[in-house]
Amino acid sequence: MPTPTYLPGSSLPSLLLTLLLGLSGAQDQETIQVLQPKNSMSVEERQEVTLNCTVPGIPPAGPVKWFKGKGLQRQEIYNFKGDFFPRIKAADLSASNKDFSIRISKITAEDSGTYYCVKFKKGNPDTELKSGGGTKLTVTVKPSIPLVSSLSGRINPNQTVTLTCLAMRFFPRNITLKWFKNGNELSAHRTRIVPVGDSITYNVTSDVQMFLTAKDILSQVTCEVTHSTLQNPLHGTKNLSDHLRVPPEVTISTKSVVLNLTKVTCHMKRFYPQSMMVTWQENGFLSKGNETSLLQRNNDGTYTQDSSILVNTFVQKEDSVIICQMKHDLEPPVSVSKIIRTSFYPDALRKHCETSEKEEEITSKSESILCNLSLATLGGGSGLSQATEYFIMSLLGMKVLFLLSLSTIYILKKHRIKKVEVKNRDTDAFSKSGLLTLTPGF
Repeated sequence: MPTPTYLPGSSLPSLLLTLLLGLSGAQDQETIQVLQPKNSMSVEERQEVTLNCTVPGIPPAGPVKWFKGKGLQRQEIYNFKGDFFPRIKAADLSASNKDFSIRISKITAEDSGTYYCVKFKKGNPDTELKSGGGTKLTVTVKPSIPLVSSLSGRINPNQTVTLTCLAMRFFPRNITLKWFKNGNELSAHRTRIVPVGDSITYNVTSDVQMFLTAKDILSQVTCEVTHSTLQNPLHGTKNLSDHLRVPPEVTISTKSVVLNLTKVTCHMKRFYPQSMMVTWQENGFLSKGNETSLLQRNNDGTYTQDSSILVNTFVQKEDSVIICQMKHDLEPPVSVSKIIRTSFYPDALRKHCETSEKEEEITSKSESILCNLSLATLGGGSGLSQATEYFIMSLLGMKVLFLLSLSTIYILKKHRIKKVEVKNRDTDAFSKSGLLTLTPGF
């Protein structure tokens, strides 16, 4: 109990009043109780919690306030004066003036801390009389769904990829993380929980390294997280096909399809991913009109596709170089080529038509027209450029090509017949000449 100070010259009544006030203040602090029955509480994030506080007896007039923390970090959170506190309210508005419990809704990790119920004595300003012992509130937080990622892009087979698993904002700190590939557990390269010291939430990261092959297109990697707040583990998955590139196996083939048309096919087998762009060149010029087959998916997850182009050997003067160029994903272009030999028939047709015209042996008007058309198409003295020749041929179409082929057969057949006639005529002449020579000998 504080001892009242005696001032010389003071009257006896004033001394008694000072003594009584000192006794009253000391009695208030000694007899007032602020009860917080729970020293600690635990609640899940997004739930609701009630913090209990009672002030028994007949305390002096003055408010009761709630604070979070103490010392310089103390923060008022509720005061029962009707001020607006979005997530906090009195636990029971109908209760007596001895119950000062509060209810906090939509709990977050940031609500973790120690809360104090404090009784004040009315005055100007109010003075603090008594504080409760405090209730430590712990907020448990479920980890986020694990996210599996990689900083590297696609890689070719027989290389190593590093995957990272991240789970965020969980409490308490203890957590277990495991890696699996197609159900088989893997050894983690490194696992870290941050921060190292005390915190209201933590994050965990883990790395794993894997050697990839072409067979891993259908493989899947799983990151499994187990925590005290979870009834069942959380899983994050990653398809290894997202980080794998398998170059195509490329071959080129030719096949004679009809008359003097040759089909050149580029075969692209077992590649991944499916993005593929094919271009064709004929003798250094970009060629259009190619036909690409439907994309076919193989059982191992790779793809197969063909691209073809028709080459007309009938109009060729020289051997043609056909190039198939493929652009797969982000890889540099790859090319394969094929040499297409010139056909016999255009040379024979040109020779026959030019020879017959010089010797004026073309008696049929239709034969003359066919020869002129054929020579123009083949560039036989017509003065047409190669590009123009290709343009003319594209306009003629398959029907005209068919007609030209028939005319070729007809002209060549007639050419052979004429050769036989000439030979027979020469033979008859020789025979007659021999007979005439033998006659004078008799």
